[in-house]
Amino acid sequence: MINELDDEYSICVIDIGSPKLGNLGWCLINCQTGEEHSGFNLDELFPHVAKATKDNGLILGLEAPLFVPLRKDLILATRARKGEGKRPWSAGAGAQVLVINLPIMLYLFKGIQSYCPNVSYCLNEDSFTSKPQQIMLFEALVSGADKGSSHIDDAQIMARNCVRYSEKNMLPISILQHEDNTDYFNLAAAALLRCGLEKNISSLNLHTPIYKPTREGVIKKE
Repeated sequence: MINELDDEYSICVIDIGSPKLGNLGWCLINCQTGEEHSGFNLDELFPHVAKATKDNGLILGLEAPLFVPLRKDLILATRARKGEGKRPWSAGAGAQVLVINLPIMLYLFKGIQSYCPNVSYCLNEDSFTSKPQQIMLFEALVSGADKGSSHIDDAQIMARNCVRYSEKNMLPISILQHEDNTDYFNLAAAALLRCGLEKNISSLNLHTPIYKPTREGVIKKE
């Protein structure tokens, strides 16, 4: 499914890791100015988000699992989400960064709120229109041969990949595939609820798109 929008959007990607150890990096590309900003300190990101969301929407990618599958068969509880590939959310680095991201998400959402008190969040493509003060969350998957030499590199790789889609008023295509008899528990929705930025408890059931850098060109609109 190709999601088409009425306008371009800015892109922000955060490679999640320990802030204390310097294992966190971010990149933001403003679609209005074409400016690219990056850094290690999340506090320096917030004013750029405010500027980028003033006249357009923004998609915000976190390189950490943002939702987990809920299956009826307990034996399958930690199996990879369909489309995820050989690096499932529950194994090794995925499981570790999932936990690290929980307090970071709350810090991030509260920090953005302090600069953008009227911002609203979308957990997937269904409600995102790229209107001002609107942020859509996505899960960034930068792994294997796609990875760069630093945490900022990884954030830049994903953000720059999304620019090609924004220029065509399109969203990237999520690698998440439909799986029968599977529901979801959305951790990003839980963080938004905890911060008072989401009121609908049913948002906990939603999936969030998973975007992965692609080497191919953007799919052209007919």
